[in-house]
Amino acid sequence: MKSMVALIRSYFMVFLADRAAVALTFIVPIFMIFIFGEIFGGSHPESSGIRLAFLNLSNAPVAKKIETTLDSMSTFTLVRTSKNKDGVSVPFDTLSIQDFVRRGNAPAALVLPVDAFTDTSVGLKVCLYYDPRNDFEMQIVQGMLQKTIMQEAPQVFMQSMMRQAEKKLGKAGSASFSNDIQTAVNRHFPGAHFTTDSMLSLATTNGGTSDSVGRGIVKNMVDIRMEQLVGKDISNPMPTRSVGGWAMMFLLFTLSSVANVLIDERRNAVFVRHLAAPFSRGQILLSRYIYSTILGIIQLVVLFLAGTLLFGIDIFSNAGNLLLVIVFAAAAATGFGMLIASIARTAAQASALGLVLILSMSAIGGAWFPTTFMPATIQALSKLTIVYWSMEAFMVVLWRHGGFLDVAPYLGVLAGIAAVVTALSVWRFSKGQVLL
Repeated sequence: MKSMVALIRSYFMVFLADRAAVALTFIVPIFMIFIFGEIFGGSHPESSGIRLAFLNLSNAPVAKKIETTLDSMSTFTLVRTSKNKDGVSVPFDTLSIQDFVRRGNAPAALVLPVDAFTDTSVGLKVCLYYDPRNDFEMQIVQGMLQKTIMQEAPQVFMQSMMRQAEKKLGKAGSASFSNDIQTAVNRHFPGAHFTTDSMLSLATTNGGTSDSVGRGIVKNMVDIRMEQLVGKDISNPMPTRSVGGWAMMFLLFTLSSVANVLIDERRNAVFVRHLAAPFSRGQILLSRYIYSTILGIIQLVVLFLAGTLLFGIDIFSNAGNLLLVIVFAAAAATGFGMLIASIARTAAQASALGLVLILSMSAIGGAWFPTTFMPATIQALSKLTIVYWSMEAFMVVLWRHGGFLDVAPYLGVLAGIAAVVTALSVWRFSKGQVLL
């Protein structure tokens, strides 16, 4: 028995000494549980900080109430201005707010027109312009907006009824008519204490009314004009939106193997033999970088071609810009793989570190879920990942059919990431005996 206990203890000692195994067993699962918990029912169960372009052209009190309600919600961040060509912030108009959505600066725009609710209005008019670049996020945006607007609809309904009554019967006749209704209801339903205010309160209970007929009446009192501005010509929206994120995740897994290759070559003295030949350390690293980048480009091209064959994704109408994004994304991912190789001492460490970083970047970068489903802190961290900027660039090309000037800022960020991580890895390789 003692010998078995000693043997089991030795197994645990070996396990605990292997940091890669410990990380894969505990750290990675805990991190993923945290991410999924935050998204699906943790302390932040709803999306937060979704940018909503907003323009209120109406002077009606109900329009101001809708604006105040939306402004107080954590779900939305109202944007009321955009920058012109000179970089000066100017208030939206009906055209610039639509262009703001088309450029991908916000997933939706809500416009309350001048005649949203006038003295002669029977119902409430609103305009919603949207870009369904993310189906889950758009469902939340539309649902929350409709809920907010419909909460005000019963008040509009009552005000419209009172206006129509005053118009037909006069102010005195309308007041007499309302009193007659109240008297009749209170006579036949003792204890109801019916008043116009109580009717309004009942109408606003449970998001509108208590039955489907009432909900239908309230719905007819609100004219929500919805117009999709981007993606109407996309034949298969879901694969088009998601292919970039999944392709980047698999690319990172492929290029993280660069770390294992470099470590194996170091362990097998391949670097020593290369250095004995007429190759410098810089030539060896540059050759490995170019090879891995080309491999990454080929993989992404194959994955996008597969998306075209399987789901009809249009990659040819904007092929030039798509290829540019692929090249810059592959370069950044290659630098990431070499950075892992420069940090890890063993293949096991490289595998564990690569797995943690790739799953983390994929989760918070938007490859699995919209970043707006996550806490504000994680949303900020997502912008430090290769996955986030690659996905944004792919969306500009495939979803919005943007030109070079549209995608150039994202290429610049990817180039910056590639330069930084590659410089760090070269610096690490030049320190001490990393390659030897």
